[in-house]
Amino acid sequence: MGRFASTVEFYARLREPYLPEFFAAASERIKLRGQEKLLDVGCGPGLLAIGFAPYVGTVTALDPEPAMVVAAQNAAAQAGAAISFSLSRLEEFISPEPYDVVVLGRMLHWLKRDAALQVLSRIVAESGHILTCAAFNEKSGLSPWVKPYEHVRCSWADDPEQKFYRIDERDWFAESDFQYAGDVSVVGRQEVTIDGLIGRALSKSNTSPEVVGIRREEFEAQLRAVLEPFATNGVLQEQIVNRARIFSRR
Repeated sequence: MGRFASTVEFYARLREPYLPEFFAAASERIKLRGQEKLLDVGCGPGLLAIGFAPYVGTVTALDPEPAMVVAAQNAAAQAGAAISFSLSRLEEFISPEPYDVVVLGRMLHWLKRDAALQVLSRIVAESGHILTCAAFNEKSGLSPWVKPYEHVRCSWADDPEQKFYRIDERDWFAESDFQYAGDVSVVGRQEVTIDGLIGRALSKSNTSPEVVGIRREEFEAQLRAVLEPFATNGVLQEQIVNRARIFSRR
């Protein structure tokens, strides 16, 4: 079983969402015309691939986890998005044609940097762009529950300090063929339930059902206890930030 296999049932439904306004803003920023070839690396359940599909000509999505690819295929079919899928890691990906846009979710930490950069240098078109995308909840006055929730969740993680995940994309691309070209950010608000946030915690690889194991009921009970004081009838408010960091060829 791959690291993300036990997160599949929670990932697409309960992770912080990418908003429709985000895809429109990012597409406008890099001047997509509807004819481009886009590659989604580490596509997971297909959130970015499906969201960008209306703005480009063709979409290819790849992921090394078979269950994620199946989930993405099903989601694309439901959305009516024509997407080609590949069960592969970026470092092993071979393409006969260049891509105008390559998008990566929060997954640079999973890549072998040197090998990944070699592939990106080979497959990104001369005038192409790389977008590193993230969706996260803002620790704001609207969402005072975020800090205590993350404190409990991280105390159960297999890497409590989460140093593995702390990568600055600009540092990652430093001294490569690609340079930082700016950000696109969109902010939105939504309601989220306590059960939804518990499921979101289980969608994270470092607090997945596989990681928390037989103590899952205890894990869920601790999350519920820390969230309940902030909820009204089991519902909380959150502010969602979507961000794309853009890199272009030097």
